[in-house]
Amino acid sequence: MKEQIFASYKDWVANQEMPNGKRSAILSALELFSKQGYDGTSTMAIAKHAGISQATIFKYFKTKQDLLKEILRPIVQNLLPNYKTEFLDSLPDKPTLKENVAFLVRDRYHFLEANSDVIMIFLSQVLTGGESKDLFIGFITESEKDFVNNIFDRFKRTGEMSPSVTPLVMLRTIGGQLLTYFLQTHKIAPQLPVDKEADLNLIIELVTKTIAAE
Repeated sequence: MKEQIFASYKDWVANQEMPNGKRSAILSALELFSKQGYDGTSTMAIAKHAGISQATIFKYFKTKQDLLKEILRPIVQNLLPNYKTEFLDSLPDKPTLKENVAFLVRDRYHFLEANSDVIMIFLSQVLTGGESKDLFIGFITESEKDFVNNIFDRFKRTGEMSPSVTPLVMLRTIGGQLLTYFLQTHKIAPQLPVDKEADLNLIIELVTKTIAAE
């Protein structure tokens, strides 16, 4: 049976066949790692949050690192490819550059928000290197052709994009804006009030002006 694509990683975990103790450990680790960081979270804290014993955690995971891998590996190997396919299949045929940018910015920011706990853990681990970084780089490399064929070419067909813009420049421009805003609202200054709609509109304007032909 084809694996169902869920709106968030939490939904995916909840629908996997596994013992309740293992599921509770994963979901609690997900929440605590995202809030306190991997190094700042102990297995004792995870057990307390999950309402289970440390022995239960070590029954399923030999180390805290194994628990982290249990969270990150399915993201790259199962969820991201499915999300990518679903996203590419749903791309609308917009006539203007700005409309294409607007769809991409809003859709991908919604994805970041829906999976904020996992994204925060993943970003922190990618920056520290190791297996998590290798997994992510592998996924990006495999996705390059899909990005060029489905998104970059779609933007080019509007006839409004600057000929000097490469796929990497476009990815860096849009991804940089989205990740910066995501980190601001979820990690750096989550207590500050924001007008998300106005902020996303500003990002759309900035990206469009940056990649548009003069």
